Amino acid sequence: MNHALDQLQRTLHNVSQVALGRMRLGDSLQIAHERSMLIDWLGDKVELEESTGDRIVDALRAFAQDQHLSGLRQARLICYGCTQPFGTPPQRLIENSKLFAILLEYVDRHYYRTRAFRKCYRGLLNSYFSYDPDSADSLAEGRRNLEILQKFLDKRKDDLETANYNPEWIAALSAHRNLLGEDPCKPYHLADLEKNLAVFDDIRERLEIGDDSWIVRKIVFSQVKAATALDDPSFKESIDSLLLLLIDHPLHASAALTLLLERYARCGQPDSDTSLRDFSIRLWGNPWLAANAHQWQCSHEARNMVAHWLKYHLIQKFFSILSSDDADNPRRLNFWELYCEDMQGIYFALGSDAFIRSNAELYKLRHDAKGLIVRLAEGRKDIQTLIMQFGQHHVVEFNHYNYPAFFYDTLHGLPPFYLSKGWVDIGALSASKMSKGAVAAAPSKPLRHQDTDQLSWEGKFAHLMGATGNTIKAFCRKYRCRHEDLRSQGGQEWIRPTSQTQCGLEAWSVLLGWGFSLSPDEQGYCRA
Repeated sequence: MNHALDQLQRTLHNVSQVALGRMRLGDSLQIAHERSMLIDWLGDKVELEESTGDRIVDALRAFAQDQHLSGLRQARLICYGCTQPFGTPPQRLIENSKLFAILLEYVDRHYYRTRAFRKCYRGLLNSYFSYDPDSADSLAEGRRNLEILQKFLDKRKDDLETANYNPEWIAALSAHRNLLGEDPCKPYHLADLEKNLAVFDDIRERLEIGDDSWIVRKIVFSQVKAATALDDPSFKESIDSLLLLLIDHPLHASAALTLLLERYARCGQPDSDTSLRDFSIRLWGNPWLAANAHQWQCSHEARNMVAHWLKYHLIQKFFSILSSDDADNPRRLNFWELYCEDMQGIYFALGSDAFIRSNAELYKLRHDAKGLIVRLAEGRKDIQTLIMQFGQHHVVEFNHYNYPAFFYDTLHGLPPFYLSKGWVDIGALSASKMSKGAVAAAPSKPLRHQDTDQLSWEGKFAHLMGATGNTIKAFCRKYRCRHEDLRSQGGQEWIRPTSQTQCGLEAWSVLLGWGFSLSPDEQGYCRA
């Protein structure tokens, strides 16, 4: 096979060399002759366009001055340029009702000359899709003329075909007649979105519609808005298909993503959606880094929702990929999951083992934690650390389960392992300072992951960290418990298990650490 291709390549090269050798430089007659023969061979299968920018501007200026069309050639140029600014001050023909009416009337008079008429029609169709009526610089006159143009194009769409040959754009327009109707998006039902993705691509390619066209924006947002009107389960099922649509149309991704995130935040149970999380972060960056704040074009609630998803994802990856925790009983992950919504920041200080290039999981973790990773300064390549920032504590967890966690009280200043600017996304950190913990400037409290007869280590950690509204909600959501706070009425705050509750003693120890006590008679845990 390769031998045959090589031989074909040599043959074509030799033929080309012979043909070029016979040509005389500066002699265009031979090229013109070959061009003529090529056109005769193709017959009606080619429609040559000669509409360059300069010719279009010249035609527009002449028409604006004379208010008269000299022929179909000039009309064709103006049809392609009726949305193009020209003159001083700049103006657009579609925003001049008098001139635009003259143009349409002239073109319409020649509808029976199909070959010439459809060249003008093609230019008008291109202008129809390119003039944005919702643009800040569009004029009311232009919007009215766009409606007139839509009716004209719709009226004459059946006068374009010839017996011999019809371009692809005519076949596409015939197949998608709705594009010139009052509601061009009506046939594209959300239920058929995956199939319609191919339809949208076909429309854009054959009609040469740019992604900045109002029709593309209208199609995209018709699908997104239809999805946001669904009930919660149906809306969630549509997310993946909608994200594929936004990947194909990046120009509209930000505005559409805002609608999706706001709708998702209103769901009764906004459980983490991996695809939506990854798409949001890829488009707008990490949701809690100050450098990305201007890119997050959604409410604080929606942004915090994605931040919570990412924080849980990152600590889950740390404890599953980098740590020595028991995969069947991830106690550290279970505990810190309760505090995800209260985390103000999360960072990683990693040894060289975490930067192995051949490990796909580690690569994905580093990609997901972009901007949150620094290398440890020491040569201990097997040391990996997770740094979680809360209002009163900065907590350092190591990859090795038998290493203690260090709780730094921020009331005494920043932990000593931070650099002078106080941010861990600059420079390298010291593992030895993290592991030693006790520094006068910012004392830490080391706690080991060791259970006692009275309390599991989760209870000790919970006692130090305390409980918030977010952590109690997270506990009840995770372990399917029922929460009732009657303290404002002189009663107590209760957390009771339900028939769906499944957890071990370490979970109940968290409640003990938060100051709850077991009440066997009431079958629950309470605190005053």
